[in-house]
Amino acid sequence: MVRAMSSYSEESLAKLRVVVDTVGREIAQSAATPALQAAWTELVALLALGTAPETRECPVCHGIGMRAASRCGRCWASLQPLPALSNGAPQRVEP
Repeated sequence: MVRAMSSYSEESLAKLRVVVDTVGREIAQSAATPALQAAWTELVALLALGTAPETRECPVCHGIGMRAASRCGRCWASLQPLPALSNGAPQRVEP
């Protein structure tokens, strides 16, 4: 049975991203055959995991939520917008 990526939890997708990155580094550092490298590249493209979403910690309950959220998904506290970097890219906030 094949599940759409959207049916996986964000936690599962985060774990999958870590595993994909680890395996990709190992393949890059090994004497992998061109066929293995091509198959890996195709698999990663099919997974289309994208980048991990930006998250931040709620200052009230310390739950982790989406960076752009205006309210905490755990305690519903109002969250202040985060500043953008000087180049316009969003500032990454570590929990």
